[in-house]
This record gives sequence, structure tokens and C-alpha cells, in this order.
Amino acid sequence: MPKVVVDLPYSVIEKIIKKYPGSTVEDAVRQFILDVVGGEVQVIQTQQDLSRVQRLLQDMVNPFTAKVDEVARRLSDVVETLDSLSERVKTLEEEVRSLKVRPEAQVTTQQVKEVKKSAIDVLRDQKVMFEKDIASKIRNRDAFFDKLRREGAVVLEAKGQRIAVEPNFWNEFKEKLEGLTTNNESEVREKLGKAGYNLLKTLWEGGVIYYDSVNKKWRFTEETT
Repeated sequence: MPKVVVDLPYSVIEKIIKKYPGSTVEDAVRQFILDVVGGEVQVIQTQQDLSRVQRLLQDMVNPFTAKVDEVARRLSDVVETLDSLSERVKTLEEEVRSLKVRPEAQVTTQQVKEVKKSAIDVLRDQKVMFEKDIASKIRNRDAFFDKLRREGAVVLEAKGQRIAVEPNFWNEFKEKLEGLTTNNESEVREKLGKAGYNLLKTLWEGGVIYYDSVNKKWRFTEETT
């Protein structure tokens, strides 16, 4: 048991001795301290409680310590992998630098131009091309639409603009229009699709086509391709 030295005034020692008659000064002071802190049993109990708390804290810390060790191990693996990848990249860079570009592998300006889609190819994708949509992109629109016409596109005029239509789509459009017996917007849109509906709307607003409500038919105002 540890030894504790207590420096007390004589008046205090007298009071302690009177409280424990028959005891030596050392025993009286010791007993007084024990009584103040709850007795010897309480002191022992407190020490036991502290031990349990210490064990509990240790049990709580151990899992976190294990996780920290696991994270450290994984970080070590990651660093090792990155080092390996870095070495591979350096090797690849050296191999690339050692390669010589062959003349036949060089891309010419003409080849780049050939990769670009022609106007008729774009029209095949879009089905319908309105002049107002390309006005800011095409400098010579007359030549542009003449070229489309030579390459097989159907070129119409309505609402002060030219409209280029992909030939197969134009034939399908006319066939669907022939079987359309309503001018209900939602039904027309469903039947013709977005591109077909936009084309019909522009032609109708431009007076190229109209709806015959008597015979319930869509008709062109004049002979069209």
C-alpha cells in the first residue's frame, strides 16, 4: 500500500485523536482519511471500478486500433500498386517515343474533308431541312439547295423559304397523308411523327397543302413532286 505524508496543524491532529480515542496518531489520521473518502471498502471498490472502466475502454479502443491497422495495410497496398502503374506508364511513354510515324499513316487535309458528311448525308439523317434553320450556317444557300436537288432531294418552297426533303421520306409522307382522314392535331402528329408533322404544318401555313373537310382528305394546291 502506498505511503502518504500529510502535514497537518497540531490543532487538527488533536481533533482527530479525540474522534478516535485509544488510537495512535498515525492510525487516527489514517482512519479519518478513510472515513472521509468512504471507508477502506469504498476505496477498494473504487479501485475495482477504475479497473473495470480501464478494461471497458480498452475493449472499445481495440476494434478501432484494428481498423486503423487495416487501413494502413490497404494504403500500403495502394501505394505499391501506384508505384507499379507509374513504372508501366514510363515504359509505355518510352515505347511511344521510340515509334516512328510512317508517311502513309499521316492524315491529309483531303482525307479529313472526306470524313465530313455531305449535305445529302445530313438530310438522310434529318429527313427534312428548313432553310430558316441553316440560314446562319450556309453562305450560298442557292448553290446549297441546287446541289441537294441534283443529288436527289425534293426541294419545296413555302412561307418564303425552301424546304429540302429526303426522297424516301417524302414518298412515305405522301402515302401517310393519303390515308389521313382528319386534321386533328394530336392524331396528325401521331400519324406523321415529329418531322412529318413539322413539314405538314409548314406546307399548310404556306398554302401548299390544305384539308378538304368535305371529302376528309389532305390535298396539294398544285401538282407537287
